[in-house]
Amino acid sequence: MPMKACRAIVRAAYLSLCVLAIPAWAQTLPASIADAAAKCPDAVREREQLRTAPRTGPATVTRPALRQNLLLMARQDQEARAHLLAGSGRIDLASPAGAHLTRVDAANLTRLKHIIAQDGFPTAQMVGFDGVDAALLLTTHAARDPDFQEQVLELAVARGEARRDQVATLTDDLLNGRGKKQRYGTNYDIRDGQWYPAPIEDEANVDARRREVGLLTLANDVCLMRALHAVPANP
Repeated sequence: MPMKACRAIVRAAYLSLCVLAIPAWAQTLPASIADAAAKCPDAVREREQLRTAPRTGPATVTRPALRQNLLLMARQDQEARAHLLAGSGRIDLASPAGAHLTRVDAANLTRLKHIIAQDGFPTAQMVGFDGVDAALLLTTHAARDPDFQEQVLELAVARGEARRDQVATLTDDLLNGRGKKQRYGTNYDIRDGQWYPAPIEDEANVDARRREVGLLTLANDVCLMRALHAVPANP
């Protein structure tokens, strides 16, 4: 399995833990996520400290149909990943679920490129912040096309509508795609049968950079990653 594909799948899944509220977890989270929360209490506490109020978008968007399309694509993206990771948490892109994920990603990338070519990268005024978030999520899963990711990153930074953690994640994707060390430690490799962050530039100061963009400390991030996901049988 291509390592880039593996990184994108597991990162999307374990990040779901980081956006959920603590109350009633035992009743609302899948067992794997609830177990990970129990194994990584420091990560849970830090996530709550880092939580910020939701962004408030325009009351009325100018492109409601496009917004719904982006939200549907993002939901299909997440459902495909959740289905692949159901059960053991192992990743097998040769399985029917893996083949389905590959098709979903390819279709979403084609559609997102068409949207941007026709209308530019969607703005909050056009599709709301949830629509912008959906477009950025889809972009993080476009590792097969780093030139496109770079185009989106430049647009998102220039417009100032992307969250800092989204910019950090896309930055790391691009650096890894170009064969360079990542900056924030959001991408993972497998070494000696275990998940480790891919090489990081100036690793001694990575936690300071992560704090600036609202990410967990690297140690807490690694804890969640390992708690949530078994190492793929054929990485």
